[in-house]
Amino acid sequence: MSELDPFLVLTLVAILAFVAPFFAKALKLPLVVGEILFGVIVGTILHLLDNFGLQISLTSDVLEVLSTLGFIMLMFMVGMEHDLEELKTFSRREKWSVLLILAANFLIAVTAVTIFGLPILIGILLGGVSVAVLLPILRELQLIRTGFGFKIMLIAHLADTIAIVLISVFTASLSGWVALIEILVIPLAFMALFWLMDILIWHRPRTISRILNPNDQSELGVRSMLAIVLIFYGLAFFIGMEAILGAFFAGMLFSAIFKERGALMDRFMPLGFGFLIPIFFIYQGFELSFLSLWDPFAMGLLLLFILTGAISKAIPLLASRFFKHRWSDLAGAVLLGTNLTVVIAGVNMGQKVGMIDPEVASVLILYGIISCVVFPMIFKRIFRKYLERYLQEDTR
Repeated sequence: MSELDPFLVLTLVAILAFVAPFFAKALKLPLVVGEILFGVIVGTILHLLDNFGLQISLTSDVLEVLSTLGFIMLMFMVGMEHDLEELKTFSRREKWSVLLILAANFLIAVTAVTIFGLPILIGILLGGVSVAVLLPILRELQLIRTGFGFKIMLIAHLADTIAIVLISVFTASLSGWVALIEILVIPLAFMALFWLMDILIWHRPRTISRILNPNDQSELGVRSMLAIVLIFYGLAFFIGMEAILGAFFAGMLFSAIFKERGALMDRFMPLGFGFLIPIFFIYQGFELSFLSLWDPFAMGLLLLFILTGAISKAIPLLASRFFKHRWSDLAGAVLLGTNLTVVIAGVNMGQKVGMIDPEVASVLILYGIISCVVFPMIFKRIFRKYLERYLQEDTR
């Protein structure tokens, strides 16, 4: 097998990352889907060449490190999007409705996969929602400030949080009770650091204003964000649990501490979404191939995942009449079917602990890609045909 120079591979990834936005925009796809699709196309070409006796490896230590950093940044950004204080604006009845919808979602997904003899972990993954894909769709359709958009994003945030915590607990349980106890260290560290930062904000307002100052030449804000990410990542790694939870809680911590962080995020986003995160998505795609879908077993699994991901969202929303309108309940269920970030995170963790084999992992990621292409298209069709006037008048 011939191995390319790591910097040649990095050059290839950089070119793909540059072209991906144009590709995604032309096909009206979410950017992350375009990045993974580019990686999958390269992976498919490599598998075709392998069939003709020409083996080329794109793996390298350099790309592994950068891809891991991209994954850490991705989970940090996902955590940053979570503002669970929004739940306080809900009535008691709405809070119970949200709780029951989420419980039913995960219960249906887990039940469906266990019936077919698949690991419970896969059911947890199918119950997740991709916040990173939902947000730009709602913004594009001017729904982000409507009651519908507010409720959809809250359910997506909570489903994301629950899925990531359940994945971490479930994988930690394989190591015994000690690992389950150790997993409590992360939220305890989260609360302790939040308390310390709250004291710092109260007693050192100049330091905090410097962190939030976009014109600070030392880029103290970006340095503080990186420090928090790596502290939680290192803490999670040190206690022997999956570092995904550390990065995720780091994002939630920064979101909870710094409410007015817009200018700071504008400086940090280029490092994440402009450099490291595209490397992670494209590099993930290198391991996949569309040729695997020719296998009847893979096609059956893909169909099962798509149906389970859709039904687990549709039944609770339609049964509860959460949006008080049949078409908006259906549209909400379809939109919540988009599921990529949690799937990729869970696949990485599941493979490390040996619960998900490479074939199933490939089908899961392809399911995630398809869900982020098909479900938003169906949602837009329902929205423009039945809901456009109704939802845009439904302001918060």
